[in-house]
Amino acid sequence: MIKIGITGHRPNRLKVPEKKLAARVRSVLTGLMKAASSGKSVDVPMLDIISPLAEGCDRIVARETLALGQRISAVIPFERRDYETTFGDAATTKEFRTLWKAASERTVLKGTLARAEAGYVAVGMVTLARSDLILTIWDGKPAAGRGGTPEILQNAIEWGIPIIWIHATEDRKPVLLLAGKRGETVPQLERLARKGRPLTVALYRELVAMVRGNHSP
Repeated sequence: MIKIGITGHRPNRLKVPEKKLAARVRSVLTGLMKAASSGKSVDVPMLDIISPLAEGCDRIVARETLALGQRISAVIPFERRDYETTFGDAATTKEFRTLWKAASERTVLKGTLARAEAGYVAVGMVTLARSDLILTIWDGKPAAGRGGTPEILQNAIEWGIPIIWIHATEDRKPVLLLAGKRGETVPQLERLARKGRPLTVALYRELVAMVRGNHSP
């Protein structure tokens, strides 16, 4: 199973309409599924989405994941009741509870609201540690504080984890950001983003082969 970590913006920084973002996400997930199955029909989940289930990016990916019959592993930064206070209204809290219940695995980290920033950093790092690749909806801008999407993506680059990037403010085709092997010279996120490779059937296959190769004994 391919483990895909999710990091991305909340709704206030998603300028592309949600339906278009959802379609982009669906195209990425189905591309990976087809590459992983080699075109054969498979009845068991092939993708495990690791996500904090926050509003915005996380929820978009979670909904598409479940619609495709794939698996979610939820990781949240502090106790569920406290985490729910960070959501916008009762409707989004209800959706979180539905997705939390639908998750195949649930992890609650030991952070607190009093140190929320540290909690978000921790949940991002745990997501990276469990992931074969990262799927992000990011606006292409640098970090504005600790624990945000750009910081998590820069850490992914330093760890040698491939990133699939869907642009949050411009309706572009998703691209792959790949820095090379861990330990090599690490580029800055913004510089790497300018060299994104458009995803093709061949590139999906290459990416899946790379992930499976990393799992080899």
